[in-house]
Amino acid sequence: MKTFYLHIGNFKTGSTSLQSFFYLNRKFLKKNNIETIYEKNYFKNTIHNQKLYKLFNEKRSDKIKRYFSKIDKKFHVLVSSEFFSCFSYDLKKIQYIKSTILKLGYKPKIIFYYRADNSYLYSLYIQQLTQRKSILIDTIFEFKKKVAKYHYYFNKKNKHYFMSQNYYLNNKKIVKNWKNIFKKNFIFYKFEKNEEYKIFDDFLKFIKVKKNLNIIFPNKRNISRKIKFWNLKRIFYFYYLNFMQSKIFKSDELDLQVKKLKKNPRCI
Repeated sequence: MKTFYLHIGNFKTGSTSLQSFFYLNRKFLKKNNIETIYEKNYFKNTIHNQKLYKLFNEKRSDKIKRYFSKIDKKFHVLVSSEFFSCFSYDLKKIQYIKSTILKLGYKPKIIFYYRADNSYLYSLYIQQLTQRKSILIDTIFEFKKKVAKYHYYFNKKNKHYFMSQNYYLNNKKIVKNWKNIFKKNFIFYKFEKNEEYKIFDDFLKFIKVKKNLNIIFPNKRNISRKIKFWNLKRIFYFYYLNFMQSKIFKSDELDLQVKKLKKNPRCI
């Protein structure tokens, strides 16, 4: 049985860079018996399977089967979309993913990157601001209120944006739920935003492919803008959300290495 490698995010953990990495190295991956699927209608020069996420969200088993109908079963399959992390508090949806992959004739393996640095909430909110032309944006105080109450954030729904997703932030709960369904076939790594190539090294280790000189690395994407000293609003956002993050979450709800650091600092 071939393996179905599913990268589920999380948001703001280098997913765009990883998806560009998959696209640039799709021929190299195929030589290593791993097939990727490029959705031309959504993103350019990146493997982001957002259409597939929508099919899973709507439980369209017939269309999911058709989605993979042209894949040669002699290959492993690699799928990536951070939107799959939007299922992280829904055990029924997670179970549906597992049962569907098994029905397709693959062994599922899930990879998740988590983030725990002090600027996590700030990065997520700034990302929302970049989408202000397509979604309604909460004020910084509304954003904080939602996160404090639910431990996740959700967009305001409007007619211009076709999805309304939840951004789950409690890494402890996320991992618990996915591991509950996938057991040892759920792997997670800590995302270090200052270690540029670690995310690629971790992923190659996950899919058991050796790095060589033929591998192409993407340019940085979704780079967070540096805060200029005259941009008082951004400075306020940064310090306010950094402070509130430490008040809302317990340390082990974000950083999964807090209690297990001595066992393995790279992958738990």
